[in-house]
Amino acid sequence: MRSFLRIHIMPVTTSFLRPFAIFNALFFIAAATSCGYRVAFSSPLRESRKTEQSAVPFHKSAFVARIDSARLAARPIFIDFYTDWCAPCRTLDRDVFTDASLADYLAGHFLSLKVNAEKGEGIALAKKFGVGAYPTLIFLRPDGVEKTRIVGLATASRLLKTAKKTAQP
Repeated sequence: MRSFLRIHIMPVTTSFLRPFAIFNALFFIAAATSCGYRVAFSSPLRESRKTEQSAVPFHKSAFVARIDSARLAARPIFIDFYTDWCAPCRTLDRDVFTDASLADYLAGHFLSLKVNAEKGEGIALAKKFGVGAYPTLIFLRPDGVEKTRIVGLATASRLLKTAKKTAQP
């Protein structure tokens, strides 16, 4: 899996340093891409655009009760473990979970839970599932047993492919 690298270039105010700043930035970008990093120039902190996009219908409370109801309905479970400070988690919310095909598939086949791993009952759930990095996306069978795990940023197509594979018996 390739890692993502976000670059924030600060403007240089002194005119004689400007050529060196450009050279250093280009050198850094070339070195990062040659090492297998994907370079993105957008900020993960930018606000999401308010559009009429469909999004994954996440449940954000009473996780234990929801897991029990999924077990009774024989429905697999999708859990997104996130934190408030996690920039890749915000990127997932903004760019991946708003994908129409992914949202439709997860809404029709999974019970989707969004768990803040540092608040409330999310702390115990993160400990139970051994979550150590964010975001962590876990697919569970209807009986609550983990089937697949994705740690880190994933594309909508990769997540959809994993969800389809997980939903098969």
